[in-house]
Amino acid sequence: MNRGLSFAIAALQALIIIASMVGLIVAPLTLAWFIEGDGSVPWITTLQVAGFAFLMATGVPLQVQSGELVGVVFDSFTMSYLPLGMTLVMALLAIRIGYRLSAASSLWPAWIGGAAAFGGASYGLSLLIANDAVFVGEWEPLFIPAVFFGSFLFVSSLWGDRFELFPGANGDEAKERIALRAGLTKLHQSLHWSIRTVLGPATRIGVSVIVMLVFASAILMALALSFGWLEVLRLYQGLGLSLLGGIMVTIGQLALLPNLIVYGASWISGVGFAIGTGSYVSPLASQLGPLPALPIFAALPTGGFDRGILFALVPVVTAFVATILVRKFTDQLRWEYATRFSAALALSFVSATIAALLALALGLVASGSIGPGRFEFLGVDALMFAAVIFIEVLIPAFVASLVVVSPYQSSQERK
Repeated sequence: MNRGLSFAIAALQALIIIASMVGLIVAPLTLAWFIEGDGSVPWITTLQVAGFAFLMATGVPLQVQSGELVGVVFDSFTMSYLPLGMTLVMALLAIRIGYRLSAASSLWPAWIGGAAAFGGASYGLSLLIANDAVFVGEWEPLFIPAVFFGSFLFVSSLWGDRFELFPGANGDEAKERIALRAGLTKLHQSLHWSIRTVLGPATRIGVSVIVMLVFASAILMALALSFGWLEVLRLYQGLGLSLLGGIMVTIGQLALLPNLIVYGASWISGVGFAIGTGSYVSPLASQLGPLPALPIFAALPTGGFDRGILFALVPVVTAFVATILVRKFTDQLRWEYATRFSAALALSFVSATIAALLALALGLVASGSIGPGRFEFLGVDALMFAAVIFIEVLIPAFVASLVVVSPYQSSQERK
């Protein structure tokens, strides 16, 4: 695959992703407008809704001007909330494209083509849907989507094995991939031995804790929706929606589902989350105002209970078990460290740091502003979430490490 072809493929795929994501929203809205509309709302409104949703999913903040909606007067506010369902779909598509482009002999044209096409099309869309009620900035619709798409394309084309259509199909490997491997090897070797030896097993422990936390949150939400299906139906009926309206609400809820899973993970850790400024929901206590009338909120825990803090055992137990299971990856660590205490402290500290950084990232991307007044903040206190996860991983990982990373004696042979 030559440079021109990789540039064209990346650019074309970027345009297809934008068309697909916007079309996914425009199609049912257009059908509802055509069948159920009374002519008072122009069709361009459906495109504007889809375009603004797409821009938000790529990280572009929207500045909504003050006005009146259904009789309610509101001041201007910023919408900086990522509907993670849409964001994840676009990210996965970009990763898939990047993996396929890894077969190219040169990658930089694909990075430029994909990022430029995605950013340029997003900017063009922002001009097409521009109106006086919503302001998206002058250059944000160009640069933020370009960085969003280009970042995933960059990482996925460099990382992992090369894509191969059939055995022997690939030519020379891209110089960018070779340079990355050499750079990472050099960086790893330049790390102090105390970090280099512990980084591999610590990463496994930290990632395992966050994955299990998110998995447990998804399971709890699925169970809540299953057992609370009557409440979900009641909320749907209370909205008074038509069939098409119900489909649109369901699509919107799917876009928010990953955000709610992160809130559930924070709740399990004991930190909780907020549905509006001044509110909080945690395993021990809750203080909530009026909730948006979305059926999916029936799956969220809205009250504390006496034994709710027991859910915090999920990250604690996971950290302990994961530390036990990484024993086979600690050979170098056990040779380098002289004492059991120092080895256990290093492994547990780095594991807790990695888990805390991942929790911080999840909290930041799942939270933001979604409306005026009390809805200026919706989500998780990311710093508190990270701090609590750090403690919940540090202690059990340290206790387990005292057994797992017992240093080899000079007379012992590596098994």
